[in-house]
Amino acid sequence: MTPEEEYRHLKENAADKVMRLVQDQLVLYLPYLNRAILRLPYFPWYPEDNEEVVMDACGTDGRRVTAEPDEVIRLYKTDRTRLLRSYLHMMFHCIFCHPFQYEMLNIKAWDFCTNAAVENTILDLNIGELALPDDQERRRFLAKAAGYVKPLTAEKLYHYYYKNQDIRENDLEYAPLFALDCHELWLSEDKMAGKDRFSKDAQFDFSMHETEAMWQDVSNRIQLDVKAVARRQELLPGSAIDNIKAVYKEKRSYTDFLKKFIALKEEIKINQDEFDYIYYTYGMKLYGNMPLIEPLEYTDSSKIHDLVIAIDTSGSCQGRVVRSFLNKTYTILKDSSVFFSDLNVHIMQCDSEVHSDVKITSQTEFDEYIMNLKAEGFGGTDFRPVFERIEELQKRHEFSNLRGLIYLTDGLGTFPQVKPDYPVAFIIIEDDRQKAKVPAWAIRLDTTLEDLEKRR
Repeated sequence: MTPEEEYRHLKENAADKVMRLVQDQLVLYLPYLNRAILRLPYFPWYPEDNEEVVMDACGTDGRRVTAEPDEVIRLYKTDRTRLLRSYLHMMFHCIFCHPFQYEMLNIKAWDFCTNAAVENTILDLNIGELALPDDQERRRFLAKAAGYVKPLTAEKLYHYYYKNQDIRENDLEYAPLFALDCHELWLSEDKMAGKDRFSKDAQFDFSMHETEAMWQDVSNRIQLDVKAVARRQELLPGSAIDNIKAVYKEKRSYTDFLKKFIALKEEIKINQDEFDYIYYTYGMKLYGNMPLIEPLEYTDSSKIHDLVIAIDTSGSCQGRVVRSFLNKTYTILKDSSVFFSDLNVHIMQCDSEVHSDVKITSQTEFDEYIMNLKAEGFGGTDFRPVFERIEELQKRHEFSNLRGLIYLTDGLGTFPQVKPDYPVAFIIIEDDRQKAKVPAWAIRLDTTLEDLEKRR
């Protein structure tokens, strides 16, 4: 080993010991998070020639924490609190599973939202030994963000910014204040190609899906640890629990949901065109009661289902939301060619009463309806008139086989008390202020504007 190699080895060992001390100190402050704190070993990283080393050059991919050894040692000597804070910051990213949907979102906005959510949790811990000089400025911004969404999770803040892009652009000026780590390691291996700061290492060859599953398990165990000892419940702030719950919230797209909802039931029938009576009767004659060839069977996929789409024009279900919902629904139905071979869709606009009921029988009519869409209503919400209207249509034999009702709403209104004889799905546009409740007999899907506007 050359003197340079030996010196490098000594630095790496020293940085590794420093990171172990950081872990030990954090365990003293947060013993109920020990299984997460000890989950991230240190791995050295070295900058490219002439590349400036900054604090946010530390990062994690969920399996390790990587940083330049000299910087780790320097910070432990001169700014130990920032080193502790950065490690804790990265650990909470993993607990909240922030790295694992990175490439599916607007990266710049997701970076900011995840950093804000993590720092909000750390500040809620209220541990004086982890305080930084600029925390007061962080608190001021987080107080403003709490007025946008409650609870303040990365997911909810991201949804808010998606709907309010002008506010997002203004708030992104605060991004450097919350950036205590680098997120490049959240990228997949192909996206990492050409990146200077970090590179994948064979020692840490793993699937992001496996890592996500590991941290979901860790998050679940943390919740159990906290609940197991009642006197410790107040030690984990509500913001942490809210973010952990967001990890387990079912993430099902409207596309997948609607495809399943309109799926045709299989009906097995004899294919009379392919049935050969000669071989059949010959077998019966030869063997007595055994046909030589069994009747062929096939799946009937040509049966068409009628559908009702109801739009609650009160509350948050207006304008852009309604148009995005109809466009998305139309696109999914159009891809289901068997459905459009004989189309019968009723689109109703309603609040406390049904203001319009338009029957759509072709793709052209659907196109024209969306193109000339004009929202009606905007009063209070009562879901019962739609069900009464459908009952009237059934009595008039408007439907040969009603597949069901899809109801776009914010979920805040009066529901029928009796279950109808057809499936009902309430598509709930998430409202950050109130939690909607739907009847036990109905299907519920929580969605967001950005999901409705996704291309797939």
